Amino acid sequence: MLTLELWQLIVALIQGFVEWLPISSEGQAVLFIYNFTSVAPSEILTLVIWLHLGTALAVIVRYPRTILDLLTLRDRVLLKRLIIATLATAITAVPLYFYLKSSFSTIQGEMLNVLVGVLLLVTAVVLYLPTRRTEESQEMSDSQEPTDQQSLITGLAQGLAVLPGLSRSGITMSTLLFQRVEKETALRFSFLMSVPAVLAIVLLETITGASLPASVSTVDLVLIEGVVFIVGLASMEFLLRLARAVSFWKLCLVLALISIVFGIPAFL
Repeated sequence: MLTLELWQLIVALIQGFVEWLPISSEGQAVLFIYNFTSVAPSEILTLVIWLHLGTALAVIVRYPRTILDLLTLRDRVLLKRLIIATLATAITAVPLYFYLKSSFSTIQGEMLNVLVGVLLLVTAVVLYLPTRRTEESQEMSDSQEPTDQQSLITGLAQGLAVLPGLSRSGITMSTLLFQRVEKETALRFSFLMSVPAVLAIVLLETITGASLPASVSTVDLVLIEGVVFIVGLASMEFLLRLARAVSFWKLCLVLALISIVFGIPAFL
């Protein structure tokens, strides 16, 4: 009988549930793997990147007609905007990716918790700022796709989410809202632009020869991705229903403070 180790199941649940919330799934997964497993620090980032395949598949299943329209070139406007966003993501993400790959294993002990905590604080601030806008400035555009310029800026912002702790969904949603994109449209575009970004970063991992931890077999990875997919699809629906009523920045702030508290021993 095929089963997952407990830590693998927990990591899959973290990725699937948190990915669409404005809380960094990458940051939470890194924290858990680093603190509660024997995975080498140099292999953590590779594993966390591969976890995103499950949530990318959840987007494809959630928006099958949209994906079909993109693949068949029926919706060339949206395709153009997603290409712009993806290329912009590469501008910021690729240099950060190689920097993290070279320096990640040098971050010792609780210092990693401090790094993630600080980046989560940045996410909380980014999420909080839009709530300070006046009624007049909160008037959004209609439900059309973001413009070329809005897609470019959002793509650049998305690339920063390579940093463990900086929420991809949080920073892209906030960037779109700052640019007066209607909330439902912003959610949908944020979901969709994650797919090419994930596929690109996984391809980069493959090209550079990065290896998964020895404790994660191919079968384990398939099972993990299955859990991520199911939970990710459910959490996407949850977010679409509750996004208007929940102040995610407050939750993100609490998690940031917890992360920093875990890292305090590094300075003692």
